[in-house]
Amino acid sequence: MMNSSAVKLIRPADHVYGIVKRRIMLNELKPMSVLTELGLAHEIGCSQGTIREALLRLQEDGLVIRTGRRGTVVTRLEDEEAEEMLALRRRLEMRGAERATRNVDARSLDAIMAIRETMNEAADAGDEFQLIEADKDFHLAIFRLSQLEALEQILARCIMHTHRSKLWAPRHRRSLDETARRHDILIDRLAARDGKGLADELGLHIDTIVLEDEPSDAVR
Repeated sequence: MMNSSAVKLIRPADHVYGIVKRRIMLNELKPMSVLTELGLAHEIGCSQGTIREALLRLQEDGLVIRTGRRGTVVTRLEDEEAEEMLALRRRLEMRGAERATRNVDARSLDAIMAIRETMNEAADAGDEFQLIEADKDFHLAIFRLSQLEALEQILARCIMHTHRSKLWAPRHRRSLDETARRHDILIDRLAARDGKGLADELGLHIDTIVLEDEPSDAVR
């Protein structure tokens, strides 16, 4: 008999949240698309209450706006907003880097390396959404070592919208394998407890999320 504690049950609202989030992040649901609880309930095959709970989470993420008159719409991400979020993300991650290297231990490093392996699996499967979710977990795991707890949710939102902006970028041509590999230098700096080196690499990593050109030697 299977041990019930070994089975991880997914709540219906969490399942719906993942479905709709994936579609928004991959731009399958375009900005300003109108979402209705009844329509999504019929499409996904669940109750309107489950849809409502998922949409409330998406609103907290800034991926949808719920209004009484228009219903629920997918948010825009203007260039100016994207630039501000990228700058804020860069500042937070670089500020947390030195503190993170002071607090890293074997257990936390193993956990980060496991996330890195998840990125490889997503790249091998060609699953862009799963890769960016693992990327988010990777960066948050490093930042969490800084123990700047009050800033973690702000960073999580910045990372998510950075990914969304990246996937819209017409010049984004980096392969999924390369996207995964460019995190290895961050692990190296963290393992070496090189705070300045990690901060510098994080800054460069974030500056090159979206490629403006396609240099032949781009590896970050």
